[in-house]
Amino acid sequence: MDNQIFLNKQPVFDCQKNVYAYQLTLESLLYSEIKADQWEELAKAFYQNLQEQVGVEDITGGKPIFYRAPTQLLRLDLLPSVECLSTLIVEVETDVLKDPEALSTLKELKQSGVTIAIADYHPDEACNKLLSIAKIAKLNAQNFTVEEVKSEILALKQKQLKTVITGLETEEQFNLYLSADADYYQGFFFVNPIFDTKKELSNNKLSVLKLLAEVNEPNISFEQLAETIGVDVGLTHKLLSAINHPSNNIPKRIETLKDAVSYMGIKRLKFWVNMMMMSSMEDVPDELLVVALVRAKFLEGMAEKMDIPEEKDRYFMAGLFSTLNSFLKIPMADIVDQLPLSDEVKLALVEQSGEMGSVLWVIRSLEQGNTRLSIPGREQIDMMVISSAYMAANAWAYKTIASLNS
Repeated sequence: MDNQIFLNKQPVFDCQKNVYAYQLTLESLLYSEIKADQWEELAKAFYQNLQEQVGVEDITGGKPIFYRAPTQLLRLDLLPSVECLSTLIVEVETDVLKDPEALSTLKELKQSGVTIAIADYHPDEACNKLLSIAKIAKLNAQNFTVEEVKSEILALKQKQLKTVITGLETEEQFNLYLSADADYYQGFFFVNPIFDTKKELSNNKLSVLKLLAEVNEPNISFEQLAETIGVDVGLTHKLLSAINHPSNNIPKRIETLKDAVSYMGIKRLKFWVNMMMMSSMEDVPDELLVVALVRAKFLEGMAEKMDIPEEKDRYFMAGLFSTLNSFLKIPMADIVDQLPLSDEVKLALVEQSGEMGSVLWVIRSLEQGNTRLSIPGREQIDMMVISSAYMAANAWAYKTIASLNS
């Protein structure tokens, strides 16, 4: 039973699109209703298994956590394992007011350093009662106009509450609600950018796209790869620093690109170069690279689960490049025409068609909080398998980012 629940993750940003925290939502993968004692058993087994494999803080990069779970799990002994309780923000809805025992438990959590947040704030009597124990109010953009949100946030700030606007799914929405002056903003708006077809790519982004095309030529030799990378001194230095990061457990220091090619092999080196180039693009949130890495590792893992290990590299690349339209802010169809990709990868990226496209659709759906998913023709790979691959991909992404930021 320990794999029959899922921990969904969404980033929470400040107004500069820097990640402040992550929301983790514990959900059931079962279609039948779960009783209170079953929830406790499932949660304990799930977190024990998660801690043995990756750990909660490994999938959140050590950021504060907004945590949503069934009310009966909001007890100190059933919360995610974090180093400091002050980094944990427990979200509740107004139905908790009908449960005196739960209210008492929330007060205990607050005394232990946990912050309480109202998950779906409305200016009504029930939410106002919760303000006595809450320090944060989350307002869903789908329920308020911009002017209404401005008014509510002003009133909440006067009561010394922090505010979060949720439900922001496009960059256009984010820009619209930014004027409300909330403390934080939540949603995957950063992977759905506004495309300006009249605006030309900056020199930085043009050079990155050109280098991506050159580096990913299928038949590029060791010598050609080293020569291509070596033209950019800054990229070379950053690449060697990341490769030598302690987390990579390399037994000897890599001093030159020739050493890197010889030691790592061309496929692994291509990955590092791709990642470095994407991270060097201007005017994009750091979280975009995290999403690209999670998608890449998830697609690679699913290729294993689907018994097509020979496709791992192509699936990995498809996941990594699936956010290029967000990095460059131009349509994906315009990007893939300039990259040496197979027709299958191009169709997966542009139309999410084919089996590879279906797996890409699954990870994008997970990002949006959808947990009722399957891969057409691969229904034997259920959500428990998908969930495990997703958690592992998140942990791997943050460890990789750590070496990039060394």
